[in-house]
Amino acid sequence: MRFFRKLFLSIIIILTLGLAFTEYFIVSLSLESSINNVVDMTVKQHQLVKYAIESDMLSAYTNGQISSEALGTIASNAADMMTVQIKFLRGNSTIISSYFRNTPEFDISSDAVEYRIFTEGDRKYMVEGSCFTQGDEVYTLYTFTDVSYVFENAELMQDRCTILMIIILSAGALFTVFFSYVATKPLKDLSKASLAFAEGDYTKRVRVRTHDEIRDLADTYNKMADMIEDKIRDLELAVKQREDFTSAFAHEMKTPMTSIIGYADTLYQKDLSEDEARNAAGFIVNEGMRLEALSFKLLELMTLKDSDFLLEEINMKDFFKDVEDTVRPASVKKNVKLFFDIEEGYVKIEYDLFKTLIINLIDNAMKSGTSDVAVLSQSKDDKYMIAVVDHGRGIPAKELKRVTEAFYMVDKARSRKEHGAGLGLALCDKIAAIHGTHLDIRSRENEGTAIRILLKKEITDPREDDADT
Repeated sequence: MRFFRKLFLSIIIILTLGLAFTEYFIVSLSLESSINNVVDMTVKQHQLVKYAIESDMLSAYTNGQISSEALGTIASNAADMMTVQIKFLRGNSTIISSYFRNTPEFDISSDAVEYRIFTEGDRKYMVEGSCFTQGDEVYTLYTFTDVSYVFENAELMQDRCTILMIIILSAGALFTVFFSYVATKPLKDLSKASLAFAEGDYTKRVRVRTHDEIRDLADTYNKMADMIEDKIRDLELAVKQREDFTSAFAHEMKTPMTSIIGYADTLYQKDLSEDEARNAAGFIVNEGMRLEALSFKLLELMTLKDSDFLLEEINMKDFFKDVEDTVRPASVKKNVKLFFDIEEGYVKIEYDLFKTLIINLIDNAMKSGTSDVAVLSQSKDDKYMIAVVDHGRGIPAKELKRVTEAFYMVDKARSRKEHGAGLGLALCDKIAAIHGTHLDIRSRENEGTAIRILLKKEITDPREDDADT
């Protein structure tokens, strides 16, 4: 059974039982109260009739023996005076006056008033009975009061309560339908969203405006869907990157190999002049160097992925002095001014790897068409920041997210001309990850690029420890 039907039927059943119990309780309580009032009234009426008969009989006794006819007249007069129907007997069997042939059986043993309700035809009567002694005789008196109106009123109240219950149930059913719809709609939406998600629509989300457990469930589903969608995007990106890597690798291998084979075939099959042979050999050497650089870069990437490295505490001022000495000849050759502004600080690094990272960044900066490259550092609190800044051609905004992918080149023609394979920044990013950081690349096209690295600084200067020793 659907949850909507369960909720609807449960509410209707509870509402019906509650209203039925309420109706029964109200009608029963009202009938009991009315009967108690009638009992009080009729008992008092019975006693008044009895007292009237006793008084008239005392008066009649003073004049001698009372005949049955006289007793009947006394009883009738008292009944007429009190507008009540009676049955008057001498003892328990001799009827003196009676309006009813049949009466309920009473066990009357004293002058206490006993009462019963009985049915005569289609009417209901309240009958009270008591006995009294006059002279040597015992008399029994019954008084009868029509109480049909009490039960008619109870039935009328029951009918009205039933009508009211039907109206309330009808209104309750409409409300229950609306409430059940509102309560189960988020669940239906959640089910539809889950089905759509299962069919591949990963953007489907559930919007719930209530503030209850269903809202919590919907929020949990949305968070789960967001995480799954992010994972799927990551997987799709990984697949695309792998495809791009494979395609780029095949292309990077094919281009120099085609050139090498072509020029080698020319040297083998044709008689060339010395200058032509030298040019062909130069092309072969040039493309061979590209293949060598490509193989070394790939080897480094694979090594970084599968190895653990020991980080040592290094004085960064000394480190960058070594870097400057290494890159200065290349900057002079390319006519690029190098500017180093390095602050004192000790950082844990793997010396050779980190040197490779910085040299790659400086090399990329010098290839950007800039006239100058600045290498800056700043030591503050427990952080040591390094920045390599150029004023070259920059990187387009749409390319920034992919420049650290293997084989990804913003300007493929320029990169190949300079023996690049699009692996430099990918290698730098791997080395940065080994040191617990990442490349913060900020660039504007035709304005330049700044790449920052933030490292954790070692507060203690190891030279001070050596001095203490």
